[in-house]
Amino acid sequence: MFGIIKESFKLTNKYIVLATPLILFSLLSSLYLLLSAGGKVIGLLIAVILFFLMLGAFLSGWFFMLKRAVNKDTADNPDELITKFPEGVGEYFLSVLGMILNIIIIFIVLGFISYAAGMKFIGNIGITSQQLSYAMNSPENLKAFLSGLSDTQLIKLNSWNILLFVNMLVSYFLMIFYAPALVYKNKNPFISLFISFKDIFSYKFFKNVGLFLTVFVSYFILSIATGLFGRNMFMHFIFTLINFYYITFIAILIFNYYYKNFVIIGSNIDEKV
Repeated sequence: MFGIIKESFKLTNKYIVLATPLILFSLLSSLYLLLSAGGKVIGLLIAVILFFLMLGAFLSGWFFMLKRAVNKDTADNPDELITKFPEGVGEYFLSVLGMILNIIIIFIVLGFISYAAGMKFIGNIGITSQQLSYAMNSPENLKAFLSGLSDTQLIKLNSWNILLFVNMLVSYFLMIFYAPALVYKNKNPFISLFISFKDIFSYKFFKNVGLFLTVFVSYFILSIATGLFGRNMFMHFIFTLINFYYITFIAILIFNYYYKNFVIIGSNIDEKV
């Protein structure tokens, strides 16, 4: 694992151009969503659809760039990697749209399962959505809200938080190999989803858990650091750049890990493991 992490850092530094589409998409999508806010229902629906297509175009091109970087296909000229973006859009656009839809459906299904399990084993807390919304407005409101809950309600609230946290972890873990499986093994979003599940629960399961925990813990630490030190404008800018670098590194790490463990078998390309 350490060797793959070390190599992934080197790849990230060498192909730092990978951060360019990520930064541009983040800026353009944020501006687009800001300008699209408000308006009528039809307008909002069109805005959501267009954003969905924008996301599909970005991810398809970016995933292809990640694949080329991990394969070192442009090792002689790393900056040439940016020219591969349109090729990736043309090759994986429809596949990535299918992948996004599958992810949304899976998250909804897991959410319903968690909700049903929570209602059965934890029960209703006894608070309204209006009360919860009011509590989230400020730290003072939240403190007053929590102090007004009974011990039983607090226990249920903590249990619900744990359940939602576990649901989030399981959801993200199940999706960790979806993108590389789509790019490396099969463009069909349904087949690649099945392949990614097979790879996750293979004999390397605990190694895969180690990768996921590495990603989760590093993200948790970075989030705390951003919250503590990114309050003034200058430090916020610095941590924004760090976050873009981190996202690029994690994407390369996952693709590189998947390539090393589930794609390259000796000198052959495996499509079934």
